[in-house]
Amino acid sequence: MICAAAAASVFYAGSSRAQEVLTEIVVTAQKREQNLQDVPVAVDAFSGAALQAAGAVQPVDLAAMTPNLSTKNAVGNTMPIFTLRGIGLNDFATNGTQPVGVYLDEVYLANNSELSFQMMDMQQVEVLKGPQGTLYGRNTTAGAVNFITNKPSQTFDAGVDVTGGQWELFGLNAFVNGPITDTLSGRFSVSGERQFEGFFVNDVTGQNWGQTRRFNWRGQLLWDLGRTHVLVNLHGGVDKSDNWYYKWIDEAVPGQTAVSSQLAALAAQANPNIYHGNHTDQPQPYIDNLSTGLTTTIDHEFDVATLKSITSIENLDDVRTEDFGSVPAADGWNRYAGHLVQYSEEARLTSNGARAWNWIVGAFVGRDRLRESDLFNELQNPVYSTYILNEAYLQTTTSAALFAHNEISLTDALHLTVGLRYTDEEKHYTGGTNPLPGDHGSNPFFPDGTVCVPSCLVDTVLKYHEPTGKVGLDYRFDNVLTYISASRGYKSGGVTGFYVTDVGAKAPYNPEFINAYEAGFKSSWADKTLRFNGAFFYYDYKDLQAFGVVPNSAGADEFRIFNIAKSRVDGLELETSWLPFAGFKWDVGLGLLNSRVLQSNIQTIAASGALVGIVGNRLGNAPNIELDTGISYHWLLAEERTVTVEVDANYRGGTFYYVQGDPRQFEPARALVNPRITLGGPGDVWKLSVWAKNVTNKQYFSEIFNDGGSVIGFPAAPRQVGATFSYRWH
Repeated sequence: MICAAAAASVFYAGSSRAQEVLTEIVVTAQKREQNLQDVPVAVDAFSGAALQAAGAVQPVDLAAMTPNLSTKNAVGNTMPIFTLRGIGLNDFATNGTQPVGVYLDEVYLANNSELSFQMMDMQQVEVLKGPQGTLYGRNTTAGAVNFITNKPSQTFDAGVDVTGGQWELFGLNAFVNGPITDTLSGRFSVSGERQFEGFFVNDVTGQNWGQTRRFNWRGQLLWDLGRTHVLVNLHGGVDKSDNWYYKWIDEAVPGQTAVSSQLAALAAQANPNIYHGNHTDQPQPYIDNLSTGLTTTIDHEFDVATLKSITSIENLDDVRTEDFGSVPAADGWNRYAGHLVQYSEEARLTSNGARAWNWIVGAFVGRDRLRESDLFNELQNPVYSTYILNEAYLQTTTSAALFAHNEISLTDALHLTVGLRYTDEEKHYTGGTNPLPGDHGSNPFFPDGTVCVPSCLVDTVLKYHEPTGKVGLDYRFDNVLTYISASRGYKSGGVTGFYVTDVGAKAPYNPEFINAYEAGFKSSWADKTLRFNGAFFYYDYKDLQAFGVVPNSAGADEFRIFNIAKSRVDGLELETSWLPFAGFKWDVGLGLLNSRVLQSNIQTIAASGALVGIVGNRLGNAPNIELDTGISYHWLLAEERTVTVEVDANYRGGTFYYVQGDPRQFEPARALVNPRITLGGPGDVWKLSVWAKNVTNKQYFSEIFNDGGSVIGFPAAPRQVGATFSYRWH
């Protein structure tokens, strides 16, 4: 896919082809509009048009465009997880929080269940790398991703994009924008996707599976009252898609039990194609999510500063089910159901204009309330033939913070950045694991013959009071900006929200901290036809929150979050955009990463059944190398028509999906290629694009996990070919 911060949608900035230069990219990484090349922060930014050209539909698609960013779905086809520079979380329990903060129109989305939205009518997406503990706050130890939508204006425009493709795909995006009165403008956007044929085949029924049924909408009203602006954003979405199948790979410990060996023998008889399986459980796995939200943004411009208030409420009802099938036998069927409500308010005062001292001061308060009820029904599973557990809990999180950010000109070329944030947070978890009737207490994996004796219910209140901050220097040499920085990131602790068999696994895990050191440069060359940026970083990582199967106090395998005492991450990113001649553009992004566990007393169970340590292992979802590249050639035809040919490619080195270092949870290096050809009408009023995703039909697993009984893979999407027609009214 198109990579790096230089991925602007249009690169023609002159009136003739001889004047082509790279367009300037304006970002809001530091909560004010600034030229990307003037911001001493590693940022990748993508315009809405660039996202559309790259075929990016959902947040998980950003990984193919951003060096050192990995994404995957935690559960089949939903609940995205981000890992940035090797810092992430594999936990697929709903109450888990990831260390990459995700913001939609400046509203923090507290839960990854909220991140399966369609990227419709986007102005820009910004990926901020490194701890963002000053302006963005808690849970940004790895960085932050800002999704910024198009806003209403007094200029009428409208548009529609219609997509059709392989697997009976049909998609629609549309918007209308314009004035309502002299001071009021409005914008309404919709996005829908319907794929009538799935990638997967149930060999028991012959039925295909994996259809998509998604719809999102957003209505905005903007009052322009001179120095005061009021923006009301009402939005929502529904996802009733099929959840994707999993593929059985191996026994967790081969030959450990007779039933485990029997399952392996059955799997050997199954169709080896990763998109085929034998699924006997009913109903087939599905997604049933409904979200609504309201955000009110008010800003008032004083002479010296602008006061901005962002008030938001988000509501989500979500259900996901999964089937651990793909073998000729009934297997486990799990259902995750939750209700999330979150409220937040941020107020900040930002100095106006370009001054020797530019400052921001602000405050944040937020509260999110999650009620979850997860059912794990393994009664027909040949391995866990006695499991039927209900994980039910209520978790509330209240957070308040004060922050200040300062950019000070020491000389015309030398600038100092100093930021500080103080966060007060309280998390209350009550509930836990309930064995249900049908759990017969005869599972061979538990020495006492049952689970949760006497109880796996807890009532835990956790309180944290943490400062975070940043200090940095930047210096400009004509067309080159250099910078160094040191920052501290923090993510709060919590309670594992997955089922457990021993109450000890419900003990709270600790917060994690990163001390990050970074040096970088941003440069422009050859009369603004070449942009070359780079960053070098080193992270001292303490109490990393990892997830996986580790032994519990009863000696049984247990899913839980655990802390790793000390880790190290270092690496670099190099990104360039080049216009070597008229009509041709070449983007390249290279990410190199070295991650290691330095100190830990955690042991994991190897395939041999032996306990092994994890010191020296790489972190999960942290490939050593990633290369993104995109080339495009644009030329004019008769009658002002245009043709653009684009080829985007992404190479990702071999990846351990979990820090345990199990070779069966290792995905070999892979390369994905995505070509596109576009015919455009005069003034690009209309466009017709023919495209392909994963054109070489590379088959791979986007996630591989070990549930203690089996090693299971999540197949990624195969090749898909389609066409998109776009029309704009002005």
